[in-house]
Amino acid sequence: MSGMGTVRAALLALLVASTGCKGKSDAAAAPDPAAVKAQQELVARRDALMAQRKKLQDEKSQLDAQIQEKDAAGEDTTELKKQKQAIESAIAGQSSDLDSLSTKLDQVATAVGGGANNVAARESSVATREKDFAAREKELADREARMAQREADLNKLKAQECAATAAQPMIIQQVAAPAKPGGYTRKEIEPVLLKARKLMGSKGVSGADLGAASGLDGEATRAMADGEYGKAYLAATQLLATVEQLKIDRSFITAKYKRINDRFASSKLDGAQKAKLEKELQEVVQLYGDGNHVAANKKLNGVSQALK
Repeated sequence: MSGMGTVRAALLALLVASTGCKGKSDAAAAPDPAAVKAQQELVARRDALMAQRKKLQDEKSQLDAQIQEKDAAGEDTTELKKQKQAIESAIAGQSSDLDSLSTKLDQVATAVGGGANNVAARESSVATREKDFAAREKELADREARMAQREADLNKLKAQECAATAAQPMIIQQVAAPAKPGGYTRKEIEPVLLKARKLMGSKGVSGADLGAASGLDGEATRAMADGEYGKAYLAATQLLATVEQLKIDRSFITAKYKRINDRFASSKLDGAQKAKLEKELQEVVQLYGDGNHVAANKKLNGVSQALK
């Protein structure tokens, strides 16, 4: 007999029994064996469905991570999103089946009464697990909403930037330092480095923003320590010229946003920290759209600092 046939037979048996004579109190209290069996079968089926749903949810979480990683890298995610949609449809179908099983279990449990204590205990455990599943589904839904918002922000950023390529900081071609009688001294180099560093601070520019010129400060410092003042002077003046000509514009923000967003995507922050930084990145996009590139740059600096 099928599972549903057993349930119907159990309910029918209980209905017939309720219209008959009740002789002994212990007989009246005893649960109908067919109903108990039907209840156990329904519980087993529900457990199997819940296990399948957990497996699907795990697969969906893996796809979410892959989609996020490929989106950050600018790769196509069409196929992954199709797989995710199919899994979401399967989960929705299972939720409907679980609701139907729960209704039938309530009917059978009422008929069985208090004779199957072990089943009742198991039902309590299952209810707790269902509550945990519901909490997990909400968490996944919230994370998907945040991911969708980030994807929309990235698309908005790219659309506003149009076809402009990520700007590279202007690098002054390296040439030998101008000849100077008696050579250069530390007193001539240090003010140049100090000026470059102050200008970087006022513009909100970090070493990572300078691209190939990011090592010039360190190069100048090491050269001075080694007494190579001509080399140090050249590196210091190149650094200053690069920072002076660097503009905090659309291309600069686009390149910086992508660089920091890639770091964010691979970070191991907890949920609360990630949610906070996601909001910060959304504000960067808003400032970018408003043309406030300086404020957008400062906001990105704060996100970068939090990722260290």
